[in-house]
Amino acid sequence: MTESDRDLPITWDTTSAPSAFDPTDWFDYCERITGRSRPTLPALAIQTLIRSQFDYVVESFGAHPDDFTLADHPFAIFRYRDHEIVIGYSAKGSYAAGGLDEMIALGAKTIILLGGAATLGHDIAVDDLLIVTKALRDDGISLHYQPPTRYSHPSERLTACLTEAAAAHGARVHSGPVWTTTAHFRQALPRLHAFRAEGCRAVNNETAQAFSVGWLRGVEVASLLNIGDTLADDRFLVPTGHAKLYQVDDARAQLDIALAALVLADHG
Repeated sequence: MTESDRDLPITWDTTSAPSAFDPTDWFDYCERITGRSRPTLPALAIQTLIRSQFDYVVESFGAHPDDFTLADHPFAIFRYRDHEIVIGYSAKGSYAAGGLDEMIALGAKTIILLGGAATLGHDIAVDDLLIVTKALRDDGISLHYQPPTRYSHPSERLTACLTEAAAAHGARVHSGPVWTTTAHFRQALPRLHAFRAEGCRAVNNETAQAFSVGWLRGVEVASLLNIGDTLADDRFLVPTGHAKLYQVDDARAQLDIALAALVLADHG
């Protein structure tokens, strides 16, 4: 790095370099603190940013939450249509990348990210679902997992399984690109206008980084988003009747489609 580089924004590509801190380092610590050996997770996985989905699985399938990682990234293993599946919960935003990295390091290989998003246009309504075809990398996290590109991309195979499962379910499901930003309260209007014009159909906080984590770790990641609010008129709005977002009634179809898609992926 030259002296002049120190005045520039940091876009330094170190994605091929080793890290001073890996999930296995953290698991060594967790083993010492908990007195447990690290668990092995099933290959089929859901990472959800919607707590009601995690709680629903625990209650409905008799699963047991496990916080082995001591980082508020609990997971629960359960059986669905004779398939062993793990669901992990992470808080939204940049925090989710660490939770996903932990799940992968413990054995997850085919992962569907479930989260919320805001629609950018009137063609997608609140309560619709969106299958993400690519994610605009305006997040600041994905750069640490994948060399700079404008978009990060999901697994084509797993995205096709989501599309097939959604068609069979009958829910209102769209597909297309999303704009990912971790600057939750700085979705600046010039960016919104430009990225809407570029084709982004919604904005969320996590999808680009999830795809890039999957890229670096060599696993399949796809994403299905629940449209919980709208920026179609250039201002945040939650329509009347949605005072509390992403409760189980809102999020159940999204979870059902993800589970069906994982079964399709396992058979494929």
